[in-house]
Amino acid sequence: MEEEIIIKQIIESANEEAKQIVNETIAQAKKIEEKNYNYEAEKAKEEYEIQKNRVMKQVSSEIEKAEFEARSSELIERKKYIEIIKEKVKQKILDLDSEEYIKIITEIIEKYKKEKNVEILLPNKCYEKIKEIAVNNGIKVLESTDEFYSGVIIKCGDIEYNYNFEENMEYLNETIEKNIDSILFN
Repeated sequence: MEEEIIIKQIIESANEEAKQIVNETIAQAKKIEEKNYNYEAEKAKEEYEIQKNRVMKQVSSEIEKAEFEARSSELIERKKYIEIIKEKVKQKILDLDSEEYIKIITEIIEKYKKEKNVEILLPNKCYEKIKEIAVNNGIKVLESTDEFYSGVIIKCGDIEYNYNFEENMEYLNETIEKNIDSILFN
């Protein structure tokens, strides 16, 4: 009987030890499972951040592209309006009535009436009337020209002053465009 008691104690002890080993194994398995879960969760979180950053960069890039295209379209439209206005101004200059045109040219001529050795080159537009005004101001009139339609060219010795309206508009093109832009769009 003692043997049975000893065997029983050994079996109980073995069962106790087996339970302890099973519990420890379960605890270790849970730790490993938690560790794997945390690792997988961390990995998923990192992958999410990578994907989020990639999408944000794409969205940002698309927004920048759209903003650039919008600015570009706006500038193209502004340029169209500016060109339309410049053409209207050029046409208005070409369409100046004789009286207004002569008044403008007279103001230019009068700036040079006190100068010596002044010559003036005139277009065909209002030639006779402007010639008379120039002569009355002591300016030598050169023959008329077809090189330009409106304005005059004044020569004071070696210096030539170009008051050709069309050429001056081309020369001042950038300034004119900036002025139109600031008037219309600011």
